[in-house]
Amino acid sequence: MIFFVGEHPRQLDERGRFILPAKIRENLSGTVFITRSPVDECLNLYPQEEWEIISAKVRSLPTVTDRNAAELQRRLFGKAISCEIDKQGRIPLSSELIEYAGMKKDIVLVGVNSKLEIWDSEKWKDVDEAIDTQTVIDGIAKYGINI
Repeated sequence: MIFFVGEHPRQLDERGRFILPAKIRENLSGTVFITRSPVDECLNLYPQEEWEIISAKVRSLPTVTDRNAAELQRRLFGKAISCEIDKQGRIPLSSELIEYAGMKKDIVLVGVNSKLEIWDSEKWKDVDEAIDTQTVIDGIAKYGINI
């Protein structure tokens, strides 16, 4: 399993591609999956192994009888792309995904454990600055995480 950490400033080229940092690239191979975040105005990049885990969980949901499950499935898979990392370590984004996340040229890859979030730089700065310490503390207590 791959674990992503850190912030990695990048730039989109004229064709909507970005270069993965070498440290991340060395742990990824094969197909990656990129989709809209279900809750934020960013994109999520998943290695194939993690995507398969998520797919299995969603596949087990009652999407025919539960509207929440159906909409989650549509949000995750309906706009997703699968792509190979090229020899230069570039990943192409679709214009639809770039538009959804409001990306311009400067982006940031944010390691979030089993996935990478891909943010427009300015949006990430705003989101990062708005993270509330008390919410983090409440989450630690709620989920019983001993840090």
